[in-house]
Amino acid sequence: MEMLSAALAPFERVAESVRRAVRSGELEPGRKLPSNREMAKEQGVSLATLQKAIALLQDEGWLVSRASVGVFVADTPPKDAPAVSLEELRQSLDELRDELGQLQARVAKLESEKD
Repeated sequence: MEMLSAALAPFERVAESVRRAVRSGELEPGRKLPSNREMAKEQGVSLATLQKAIALLQDEGWLVSRASVGVFVADTPPKDAPAVSLEELRQSLDELRDELGQLQARVAKLESEKD
């Protein structure tokens, strides 16, 4: 998983980390998130990167912001939430690429044997 996380942009990695925490129940609906500065420090990213991740999660419906109060986990996850994580999709894509490469090599070998 670490290799896949490395393939993500920093803000995507942070967003995926929060999504995982919500899916697993570590972050319950309605729970207030730590301050942006605290979260940026915990995630090892800049404040701007954390804010970009938070904005993405708000756009997707994972988080809600309450003016002068803070950012909270949405009461219900987004309806269009993917059944799999971005990391899992990337892993599946990598596996499909590997299989395609193997198939192409086999076809090339078969075609060369025909000649």
